[in-house]
Amino acid sequence: MASRILKGAVFAGLVLASAGNAENCKEAVLYDGSKINGQMEESGRTFPEAPEWRANWGDFTNMKAPYMRLSGIKNGAGDWTGTLSLQGLPIGVEGGTFSITARSTQNAKFGVWLAGSTGTGNVVFHTLKANSTQVITVNVRDLLGSTSATVNKVGFGLFGVPAYQYTTLFVDNIKLSCTGGAQAGSTGSGSVTGGASAGNGEYAFRDVNPSSSVREFDAEPLPDAKKALNEETRREYSNRTARQFVLTEHEHQQVTKFQTASNLTPEGSRSGWYKSMFTIDRKRLKDSVIASPKNLFIEAGEIAAATGNRTIPVLVADLDYAVRYFSDTTFQKTELEDFHLLLAGFPVSIAGGSRIKFVYDPFFVATTRSTLPRMEICVKSKCKTIPPKTGTDFEFDSAGEQTIVVKLSSDNVSTQQNLKLEVK
Repeated sequence: MASRILKGAVFAGLVLASAGNAENCKEAVLYDGSKINGQMEESGRTFPEAPEWRANWGDFTNMKAPYMRLSGIKNGAGDWTGTLSLQGLPIGVEGGTFSITARSTQNAKFGVWLAGSTGTGNVVFHTLKANSTQVITVNVRDLLGSTSATVNKVGFGLFGVPAYQYTTLFVDNIKLSCTGGAQAGSTGSGSVTGGASAGNGEYAFRDVNPSSSVREFDAEPLPDAKKALNEETRREYSNRTARQFVLTEHEHQQVTKFQTASNLTPEGSRSGWYKSMFTIDRKRLKDSVIASPKNLFIEAGEIAAATGNRTIPVLVADLDYAVRYFSDTTFQKTELEDFHLLLAGFPVSIAGGSRIKFVYDPFFVATTRSTLPRMEICVKSKCKTIPPKTGTDFEFDSAGEQTIVVKLSSDNVSTQQNLKLEVK
């Protein structure tokens, strides 16, 4: 009798627990062909053609029309990817699974991922057999690294598609099994430090005056570079120029060598900005002219690392300095010539995936000016203007070293740098 009572109590408890969980854990259908069309972000789409949202090529096993259709052909092998904004997103999830039904006319490597309050998550791959419908189910934790998060976007793609192969991908029944946890717009448990992921999985820009030398760094700030000019020389130069830095001709050449280099390595693209700024900051005529380049470099690298090197703040310098030239053959007389420097760099040498967000954050600008330069980034001749306090995603067709062209312009001065990242 006591045993039956105990079993009954346990059963009742399970029923109540299940009922409570059901109240907070509901399936959400994000797309099934019958709902309002979603939107595929055009800026990051590498599918040859935009999706047809309510296609009808007949009913397939486990896939009834209408469904999403993506077709096309390219003259080079590569990855075809796209990120979707769908009805009902953003939405909070509390564990559970993500499922999607897919069918390809060719054998294909299919990958899915989620973007959420914990950032852009992992890509999970599945092999599609030609003309066979597959229902793919993945744990949310495996995609986002967290069971409690906000899902903002859904991404999928075909990877390693051969050249000159016409391929059609059908997609249907995009679902999350357990929604109602984290609230849309909340910060998930996997948010990263500093300027990285905050609400809605977006980069959190800090309110800062870029021309100010004051920054609130996440870690204990490191000391500034040791000054290279004594007080007497500082006073002499201050009487001769309104600029706050004075470089020798050789130092100036070293800085512009990085700026104009066409064959930088990924590591050179990473270290060049800091080495250049270290050289300039040492030759300051007074202390605390600009935000510490050393600390900007380190913090930008930490933010990138916290996102798996998928969100990369671009380091920028927009400042004026004077160059000291010898004006006679005896090397006794000198002249100071003004120079306006625009310089970009990366805090990392490796990108953590084929989709990278470059961020233009005034926090990571070292400048003596009250306005910010215009920035444009180009990857494989595809250029995007990035206003301050924004970020833009770029897709890379393959792994390995990739050239990123960064263009800066300010006060009728324009520069173009060829920087590199190693895409993993």
